[in-house]
Amino acid sequence: MGASGRTIVPDVKSFRAHPSALFEIRQFVRDRAAAAALSEPVTNDLLLAVSEAAANSIIHTTTADIELRWSADGECVSIEVRDQGVFRKRVRMPEVEGEGGHGIQLMMALVDQMTIEEGTQRRPGTLVRLVKCVS
Repeated sequence: MGASGRTIVPDVKSFRAHPSALFEIRQFVRDRAAAAALSEPVTNDLLLAVSEAAANSIIHTTTADIELRWSADGECVSIEVRDQGVFRKRVRMPEVEGEGGHGIQLMMALVDQMTIEEGTQRRPGTLVRLVKCVS
C-alpha cells in the first residue's frame, strides 16, 4: 500500500536488450512521467538515470531482455531495471580502459535512492532500483 492507503499496481514492460530499444525505454519513462504529472527536471533526471541503467545492461551483459517496472505512490517514483546478467564488481582502470565508467555515480546523483541487487553466476539477474521523490 502507498502512503495514500491505495494499493499501488506497478506498470511493467519488457524490452529487447539492444541499443535500438533505448528510444522505446525512454518513451516508456516519458509516458509514465507525463501521466504522473512530473515536472520536466524530475522527468529528465529519471530519463537519464534509466537510460544509463538500461545501457549498462545492454553493454555489460548478454541478457536478451530488459524489464522496466514503474510504480508511483504520490510522493516518490520507483523504477526498476532488471536483466538476466551477472554484475561484475571491479576497480576501474581508466589508463587501460579509457574514458567512461561513471554510470553508477551518475545514477546516484540523479535520484534520491539507488540500489543494486547484483546478479551472480549462481543467480543471474541484476536489478537496479531508482527512486526519485518529488516533494
